[in-house]
Amino acid sequence: MKYCVIGAGLAGLVFGAMAVKDGHEVVIYDKNPVPGGVLALCEVGDYRFEQGPLLMCDLLPGEPMSNLLAEFGIHLDLMRADRNVEMPDYSMHRPEQYEGPYWRRERLKQLFPDDAAGLDAYYRFYDRMMRVRYHLNRKLSPGSTLALAASFLPVARYARMTAQELVEHFFKDQKLQALYTGILADYCADPREVWGLAVPLTNLETGFDDRIPLEKNGKHVLGGFGYIRGGCQKIAEALADYITKNGGVIKLNTVVDRVLIENGTAVGVRLANGSQEKADVVAGSGSGRDFFGNAVGMEHLDDGYRRILETYRPMEAVFMVHAGVDFDPVKVLGTALCYCYGSYDLSKATERLRAGQYHDGEDGFLLFIPSYHAPEFAPDGKHCLTVYTVAPDTLCDGDWEAKKELYADHLLEKAERYLPDLRQHITVRKIMTAADYREMTHMRKSSFGGTVPVWHQKNPPHKTPVKNLWFIGQQSENGGGLWR
Repeated sequence: MKYCVIGAGLAGLVFGAMAVKDGHEVVIYDKNPVPGGVLALCEVGDYRFEQGPLLMCDLLPGEPMSNLLAEFGIHLDLMRADRNVEMPDYSMHRPEQYEGPYWRRERLKQLFPDDAAGLDAYYRFYDRMMRVRYHLNRKLSPGSTLALAASFLPVARYARMTAQELVEHFFKDQKLQALYTGILADYCADPREVWGLAVPLTNLETGFDDRIPLEKNGKHVLGGFGYIRGGCQKIAEALADYITKNGGVIKLNTVVDRVLIENGTAVGVRLANGSQEKADVVAGSGSGRDFFGNAVGMEHLDDGYRRILETYRPMEAVFMVHAGVDFDPVKVLGTALCYCYGSYDLSKATERLRAGQYHDGEDGFLLFIPSYHAPEFAPDGKHCLTVYTVAPDTLCDGDWEAKKELYADHLLEKAERYLPDLRQHITVRKIMTAADYREMTHMRKSSFGGTVPVWHQKNPPHKTPVKNLWFIGQQSENGGGLWR
């Protein structure tokens, strides 16, 4: 069978690799000059930058995504890593000497003594959730299904809570609550709309200290975080190489403007130059509303699928300043990734974001040094730094092109709280806005990262009402994750 895949981002490449592996003819189209989508590097002079702080989970040997890539003979070179957290008036930096897997709990008891009992209770709950996570990641079998059910029973009573309700259940102090819901800012999510069990699953303690053992009694029971040596584009390069070596074709600088449909069945694609290519199966990625509204046609969908497209919430955008610097930021920060929060009220911050109000860095940002795991990204003696924050796709006042230089200066000025005199050490810089990511991803709304994990929200399913048409990628039912 012949498969036409629209988009050579991570989803399109994985889908194409799976189809090639199964013996199908595969053609992948992408408007960009290189495959990878947002995994592609941003090049500025002699520097290269990743599109954001890609500290990844589930890619270490034996973990689910590593196992998936291994099916294509892909084995990435990963280095375990972690992150620091700066709250508005307290910090959570890993101790110089290893203090065990629960050092954060003990540190927080000192900072919030009135919440000591709640912290003990939370970490009992956390340990139970790690057992649930372990069984979720195992291959399904009657035994593993029973084990999953048994592990879930002790935490079932928390499954009816939102993230905000869960942290309020365990902790009294808003400053402590915000530590555990702050990561939801990455998803442009309000803690009041996210499932409570997401709190422990997005706050794996291994993400804050890479010395925590992942194995227990010879079993890999905890998820670890790491960087890909040489950069995350190595995933895209390896998948593209697998596809082409096995007979697949990747056509770059090529835009698909229509899915051809006959009698309710996808039969091929039409390119922007007017040429057509027949196919037995078509898979599209990107924005659900753009893809079905422009390339497919809403008239081909049923009421249920149209309702999903009307109601699901894509993420907002990012504002990013890439800078080449003449000093090593890791020696100052003590880490290659630092989350710097500026507010304890994530709900209000999210409301402003969705209203098009850019916080100008006041609500927080991240500091990321990609040359830590990819020293070849910078010239000798130099380093790469990215200052990154969530931002509205569309500003309520002005536009990104007109304001980006001013906003970049403000963001770098705020970064100097942690990297003194930063602006005096910048050799080159590149500003990336929502407008740039709209162009890169071929979307009317950039939606950097996928969909907001709203509890009970249904994202556009992979299987569509059009026969032989599949929808994949960051705005599909996997919500930006990588699943089979």
